[in-house]
Amino acid sequence: MLKRALIQLAVLLVITAAAADAQLRQVQGSVRSGSTGAPLSGAAVTVPGTAAATLTNATGSFTLSVPEGAVLLRVSLIGYQAEEVAIPTGATPVQVALQEDVLNIEGVVITGQATTVARRNLANAVSTVTAAELVPVTAQTVERALQGKIAGANIQANSGAPGGGLQVDLRGVSSINAASEPLWVIDGVVVSNVAIQSNANAITGASAGSNASSQDNPVNRIADLNPDDIERIEVLKGASASAIYGSNASNGVIIVTTKRGLPGVTRITATQRVGFSQRSDQIGSRSFTREEAAATYPSLSPADLDRYFDSSGAPRQAFDLEELIADRSDMGSETSLSINGGDDNTRYYMSGLVLAEPGIIENTGYDKQSLRVNLDQRLSSRIDVGVNANVIHSLARRGITNNDNTGRSLYVALSSTPNFIDLRPGADGEYPENPFSNSNPLQTAAMVDNDEDVWRFISGVNTTVNLLDPEVTSQSLRLQANFGADYFTQENELFAPPEVQFEQAAFDVDNFRGTSLLSTSNNLNLNGNANLIHMFSPVGGVSATTSAGVQYVDRDMNIGRIVGENLIAGQRNVDAATAIQVFETRERVQTLGLYAQEELLLLDDRILLTGSLRADRSSANGDPGEFFLYPKASASYRFADLLSGLDELKLRVAYGESGNQPLFGQKFTALTATNNIQGLPALVVEGTAGDADITPERTREIEGGFDAVLLNGNANLEFTLYQQNITDLLLERTVAPSTGYFTQFFNGGELRTRGVEVALSATPVRTDQFVWVARATFSSNESVVTQLPVPSFRGLGFGTSLGTFEVAEGESATQIVGFVGLDDDGDPIVEQIGDANPDFRAGLANDLTFGNFNLYGLLDWQRGSDVINLTTLLYDLGQVSPDFELPEGVAEPRSVDECHPGCSGIERLGGFGTYTQPFIEDGSFVKLRELTLSYLLPAGLFGQVLGSVENARISLSGRNLFSIDDYSGLDPEVSNFGNQQIGRNIDVAPYPPSRTFWLSVSLGF
Repeated sequence: MLKRALIQLAVLLVITAAAADAQLRQVQGSVRSGSTGAPLSGAAVTVPGTAAATLTNATGSFTLSVPEGAVLLRVSLIGYQAEEVAIPTGATPVQVALQEDVLNIEGVVITGQATTVARRNLANAVSTVTAAELVPVTAQTVERALQGKIAGANIQANSGAPGGGLQVDLRGVSSINAASEPLWVIDGVVVSNVAIQSNANAITGASAGSNASSQDNPVNRIADLNPDDIERIEVLKGASASAIYGSNASNGVIIVTTKRGLPGVTRITATQRVGFSQRSDQIGSRSFTREEAAATYPSLSPADLDRYFDSSGAPRQAFDLEELIADRSDMGSETSLSINGGDDNTRYYMSGLVLAEPGIIENTGYDKQSLRVNLDQRLSSRIDVGVNANVIHSLARRGITNNDNTGRSLYVALSSTPNFIDLRPGADGEYPENPFSNSNPLQTAAMVDNDEDVWRFISGVNTTVNLLDPEVTSQSLRLQANFGADYFTQENELFAPPEVQFEQAAFDVDNFRGTSLLSTSNNLNLNGNANLIHMFSPVGGVSATTSAGVQYVDRDMNIGRIVGENLIAGQRNVDAATAIQVFETRERVQTLGLYAQEELLLLDDRILLTGSLRADRSSANGDPGEFFLYPKASASYRFADLLSGLDELKLRVAYGESGNQPLFGQKFTALTATNNIQGLPALVVEGTAGDADITPERTREIEGGFDAVLLNGNANLEFTLYQQNITDLLLERTVAPSTGYFTQFFNGGELRTRGVEVALSATPVRTDQFVWVARATFSSNESVVTQLPVPSFRGLGFGTSLGTFEVAEGESATQIVGFVGLDDDGDPIVEQIGDANPDFRAGLANDLTFGNFNLYGLLDWQRGSDVINLTTLLYDLGQVSPDFELPEGVAEPRSVDECHPGCSGIERLGGFGTYTQPFIEDGSFVKLRELTLSYLLPAGLFGQVLGSVENARISLSGRNLFSIDDYSGLDPEVSNFGNQQIGRNIDVAPYPPSRTFWLSVSLGF
C-alpha cells in the first residue's frame, strides 16, 4: 500500500511540474445578465480541472491565463445558472450570458471551515436560504424569517412577546439535558445565541427562590441580527454535515453569510416601512348570570350583586378583559438603508436599520438599531483582507406573562377574574382593586416595567494569502485566517412600584412593598482559526482540495443580579430598597480544535469524495487536555440525461460524528456561600456532585438520499433519510445519602432519532411576462430512548396530574404521561397520553411575478405535537373558562371518559386529579406565515418624478395572518420553559400571539 501511494505521488508531482512549465495564453471576455443585459460583476470564471480562476470586474469583464490550445471556461455567479463555453485556440473575446438560477441549483455551499463545493456535487442535505427567500416579508428576527422554509427544522416561538424568543430544532431531539440550540457562525465568527433570563421569577414566583427561572420568557440573542444584512443562510442539519465543527455541532450548524460589496457603480437602497400589529386570537371568558355569580363567589354580598347585575339577573356590563389588555395596534416603523459598491481592489457594503415595533399590550414593544460595515480590500495579487463590523442596540419590553404562583402575571390574573368586573382606571387615573385576585392586570400592564436593553458588537477579520504563483494553473495553495469577537452587554430592569395592587397585598407579613430588579450580563466570544487550503488539478476532470487548520473559541459570560424589595418612597434604584439580595453567575469555556479534510472531484466533477477528521479539547470536559475525535466521510455521484425529463440524478451518502459539550460546571461539585454555621459564613455543598470524568455527548449519523434536476432545469427534488445515534448522554443519577450528595452528573444512555426530509422547488410557468416559482418542504422524525442506565424519570413539567414528560427506555424521548383513571385500589394509573414531537412539518411557498406585480405567500403546516394546556386549567380553576358551564341539553356533569374531548370546564375539573387528558390538546395547525403583494413602478417614471432613482417598489405584506387549528388556547406554538429539547409545548399564561401588517416603499439609487 505504501509503495503504491509513493508511485502515485511521484506521478502527480511529474504532472504538476509539467503543468507549471506549460505555456499560457490570455483569454478575455465579458459576462452579462441573460434577461436584462446588465453587466455582472463578481462572476467566477474558471477552467474546470485546473486552478485557473478569476472574477469579473465592475463592467463584467475578465482576463484569465489559460493553457495553450482549446479550453473549456465555466462561468458561475450566485443566483444564476452556470454556463460552460468552449474556447478554441486564438479565439476572439468571449461573450457569456447567464440566466437567473431561481431554484439555486448552481449554488455554492460551505463544506468545511474554509472550503466550498458546488451544490450540484454536494454529498449532504444542506438547506440554503437566500436573501430573496429570507425576507420577502419583514421580520423582527432571523429565526422568524426562517419559519417554514427549511426541511428538517422545527422553528417554534416560545410566546408571542415582541423581540424574539424562538427555538430552532434541527432533526428532532439530540439530547435530554445538554444544549439544544445549533451553533451559529456569522462570516466565520462563532457567535452567542444564549438566552439570559430576566429574573422576572423574583416577581412571579414561577420557581422556588428569587433567582432567575427558565420560565422567565427570555430573548435569544440571534434576535439581534438584521435580517436585511444577510446574503444567504446554510443549515448543516446533522453530524454527517457538521462534524467539521466538532464538539459544538450535535444540534447542527447554521452558517450566516452577510452581504458584500460588488465592484461597479455605487448603489443605494432605501426602504421605509410602516405598519401595526393586532391580537390574532383570544381565550374568551365565561358569561355569568346573577345566580351563577352568587354560587361561584360566596363572598359577594347582595349589594355587590346588585352593583354587577340588573333585576333580570343579567350583568349590567360585560368587559372583554383580553381586549382591554391586548388592544394596542399602534403604528410601528422600520427604516433601512444600504450602500454597495467599489472597484476591483476595494469593495464595501454598509447598512443601517432603525426599527420601532410596539407590542399589542401596553408598555411592551421592540426597538432595534443596527449599523454594519463590510469592507473587502485586495492588498496585492496574492493578499485579500475582509473586515466585518456590526453594532446593534435593542430594547425589548416584554411585560409580565408566563407561569406565575403569585397571581401577578397578566393571564394568570385574568384566569380568576370574571368579566362583569370593571378594572379600568377612574377619572382620577387610579386603578380599582381587583376583588377576585391580588392584582389588577390592567394596572400591572400599565405600571410594571420589564425591559431588556442590549448593546452588541460583532466583528471579524478575514485574510486570504495565495502562497503559490497565480499563473500556475494546476494547483493553488492559500492561507486563510479569521479572527472574530462577539461582545454584548445585556441589562434587565424590572420595576413594580409600591402602589401596584399585588405589591400592596402580597407581603402583608413583612410589609415589603415595591420591587426593583437589576441584572447586568456581559458575554464575550473570542474565536480565531487558521487554515491551509491546497487545490490540485493535475489532469482534466480531476481535482483535489486538501484543507487543514486550527480553531480556538473562548466563551466568557458574567451575570450579576440584584433584587431589591421595599422601596423607600417608591424609588426605582435598587439601592433604595431595604431588603437586597445579590446573585452572580460566571461561566468560561475554552475550546481548541484541529482538523484535516480532503475533497476529491473525479470524472469531470461527477464524483465527489470527502473525508475529514476533527480533534477537540475543551475546558468543559472532565479532562481539559483530552482530545476527542470526530470523523466524517461522504460520497456523491451524478448521472446525466438518464430519462426524458430527468436532466440529472445525484446519489449521495454521508457519515459523520459530532459532539455536545457538558454544560458549564457539570464536572464540578457546586458550593454555595449563602449559608452560615453557628453564625459564621461557610461554603456548603448544594447536593449535586460533579463528575471529574465527564465527556461530551456523541452523535453518530448516517444519511443517504438523492437529488434530481427535472424538466430542463425547471424543477429540483431532494430526498433524504437519516439516522442519528446519540451516546454518552449527560444524565443525573441518585447516589447514596451517605456520600453527602443527593445526585451526580454522569455520561450514560443512548438515544436514536430517525427521519425523512423532502424539498421540492419548481418553476411551473416561466415566460417573459409571468414567472411562477414554487417551493415545498416536508420533514418527519421520531426519537426513542434506546438505553437508560437509570430508572425512568419525570419532572420536566408540573407533575402527572397536569401532564409531564417522562424519559423511559424504549419510549419516545418527548412522550407526555399523565393520569388515565384509577386502578382497583383507587390509585391513579399513569400512562402515555401524548407526544410533543410533531408527526410532520411541511411548508409551501409560492412566488408569482406578472409584469411589474409580484405576489408571494408561505403556508406552514404542522401535524401532531401535543400541548399541555395549563392555561385552560387555570381558567377552569378560576371558573371563568368560556365553556365552563354544562352544554345545552346536559343536566348533570358527565365523567371525563364520557365527554372527552368536548368536556366543559366543570366536567374537566370533576376529573382533575384522576384524568389528565382534557388538558392535553392537539397542536396541529396551518398558518399563513407570510403574504406580500408588491408593484415595481415603471422605469419611465424615474426620470420624470424620482430623479436619480433607478428602481422603486411598493408593497403590502403581512405575517402570521391566520391560523387554522382546533387549539383552545392562544397559540399551539408555545413553550413556557423556553429553549430546551424536552419539556417544551407547555402553555401557561403566555404573551398572546399577533398578526402584523406592513406598507413598504423601497427605492434603489
